[in-house]
Amino acid sequence: MDIRKKMLIGIVIISFFILLVAILVFVYALSSEGQSIPSIFEPFLDYHIHFMVLMGFFGVFSGVIAYSILNATIEKKKKLVNTNINIVMKFLNKEDQEILHLLLQKDGMTTQSEISRLPGMTRLKAHRVVKKLEDHKIIHIEKHGKINLIRLVDELKNLE
Repeated sequence: MDIRKKMLIGIVIISFFILLVAILVFVYALSSEGQSIPSIFEPFLDYHIHFMVLMGFFGVFSGVIAYSILNATIEKKKKLVNTNINIVMKFLNKEDQEILHLLLQKDGMTTQSEISRLPGMTRLKAHRVVKKLEDHKIIHIEKHGKINLIRLVDELKNLE
């Protein structure tokens, strides 16, 4: 099913849930003040316990629908991120790939000194590789005093 149809169904279900809650509150408020209740709403007063249990189940069902819609969207974005990373990896040499793997392990952020501690990497080599990755717009370099904080661009950041 298309994501737009799922979202529409989810919105209708949640709206119906909110409408039923509003009706139950309205009927309860009128009955507690001793006012007359319109005949169309009398079943809500007569079977209010049943409706409350039904509303609980309906609330759980609405939550499951909302979760499934959001989860499908997140999964689609994760697939896109993984596709982007795989495409970028094909164009990188071994050192660049190691740095990208390190960044992915560290949730898209690390320091340049951590990169220089990778096997076969020196401070100068780390500086050059990081600068090259920044020129290719794969990472951002943020200076914090003497520390360079390296971040993946948002398009490559892992969403896990």
